[in-house]
Amino acid sequence: MPDPIPALALPLGRASASLRALALALEQRDAYTDGHCDRVCRLAALLGQRFDLDRERLAHLALAARFHDIGKIGVRDDVLLYPGRLDAARRQRMRLHPELGERLFRATERDDAAQVAHLIRHHHEAYDGSGYPDGLAGDAIPLEARILAAADGYDAMTSDRPYRPALPARAALEALAAERGRRIDPEVYRQLEAVLRRDPDA
Repeated sequence: MPDPIPALALPLGRASASLRALALALEQRDAYTDGHCDRVCRLAALLGQRFDLDRERLAHLALAARFHDIGKIGVRDDVLLYPGRLDAARRQRMRLHPELGERLFRATERDDAAQVAHLIRHHHEAYDGSGYPDGLAGDAIPLEARILAAADGYDAMTSDRPYRPALPARAALEALAAERGRRIDPEVYRQLEAVLRRDPDA
């Protein structure tokens, strides 16, 4: 099987200086978020292949996945590193990270900065319109952002956090299944299930 992540989004040693700087900043800010972004990148790229995205769109998706949480660099420690579930005020501050991430990625001034930043902005939109920052719904949400939402949710649930242990893969899939048509695009969920059946370690 070919590597699912296009060359443009592969080793940061071969990437632009601006991407290496962003990756280093994220790693230094929060090691969990950095590892999470790596895993989401791989899973999102596998999902993008299931939707027959062309090479350019796969590259944009992989970059957006790798840097989808870059905006957390601008989130205060008492929110980002809070060892429990966020209260309403902290949650509101955390919800600023997609917009912060959009601005940070645009600042790279890459040729693809606008396309990738657009996906970063919308990775927390929900299929039923209840997400943020813009309350987009259904097909108004870019497909790549709908893919990111599913990959992001799956990895977050299957990772250890200070306030809860990782869920088993099956439990995470069941939780996402319950969100079909609400937070998650039903077709994206179907493809996620297919990817994980084929490669449980994806």
